[in-house]
Amino acid sequence: MLSAQLRQSKAQFETARLDAQRAAAVLEKHQIRAPFDGVVVDKTAQPGEMISPMSAGGYTRTGICTIVDMGSIEIEVDVNEAYIGRVKARGAVKAVLDAYPDWTIPAYVIAIVPTANREKATVRVRIGLREKDPRILPDMGVKVTFLDEATTSRESAAN
Repeated sequence: MLSAQLRQSKAQFETARLDAQRAAAVLEKHQIRAPFDGVVVDKTAQPGEMISPMSAGGYTRTGICTIVDMGSIEIEVDVNEAYIGRVKARGAVKAVLDAYPDWTIPAYVIAIVPTANREKATVRVRIGLREKDPRILPDMGVKVTFLDEATTSRESAAN
């Protein structure tokens, strides 16, 4: 009788182990992973809402939240097309956040996006920050000044 109880207990243990594996596989399918480390800044999905990794149409939403890689924050500005000839790739830029008007952040032009906005008569310019700082947050207001080579040379000589 003890031998039969042992076999039954082993069978129950094996069944429980398989149930745990099945539950782990289901849980794995329901985990949300991002392609990079970041901070969630906006949650768009609501509890009970259907979400999907692919667009399926109907009421299924594909976007769950907005994640920001804080290490790759950059500035995007629209420059009047009349002045875009003065902006050079890799050119020096001074950035001043509206939240910190006494703090000038050294920056540089990453790229001039090769298209214009007809309605606003502007060209988008991407600007990289030379200093990373936790005070710099997504969607903050910023004013930028594009420096010409003469201004950059004078500042380098002064330092």
